[in-house]
Amino acid sequence: MADSKPKLLIVDDEPDMLDFVERALRRRFQVARCASAESALERLDQDGEFEVLVTDQKMPRISGLELLERIGDRHPGMVRVLLSGYAELPQVERARERGHVHQYVLKPVDSSGLIEAIDRAYAAAGRAYKQ
Repeated sequence: MADSKPKLLIVDDEPDMLDFVERALRRRFQVARCASAESALERLDQDGEFEVLVTDQKMPRISGLELLERIGDRHPGMVRVLLSGYAELPQVERARERGHVHQYVLKPVDSSGLIEAIDRAYAAAGRAYKQ
């Protein structure tokens, strides 16, 4: 029997954060993990059926904002959440205006805060969460 939960991709270069997000969200989502933006782009090209993408901003080579901008046109229906330990509001606001970011979350975040952010991202994307 196929898992009917929506598919979520978490992208972060910190293994502890990948573990945290997977534990926090696995009851609501089928969670897949990528440790870099490059591997996320490859994964999305192979399996573009993800409903939600949660990415860290500060990563080597390709930032979370760059990743979201690159996938925005190719996956317009995907709900997109950006995590960051830094307040980079002008960049995030520009990305929001262009529709690349639905929700911005400052780290540290707890599991209930992350779930609330994803729910707000669904609303910002004009989508309803399907379970």
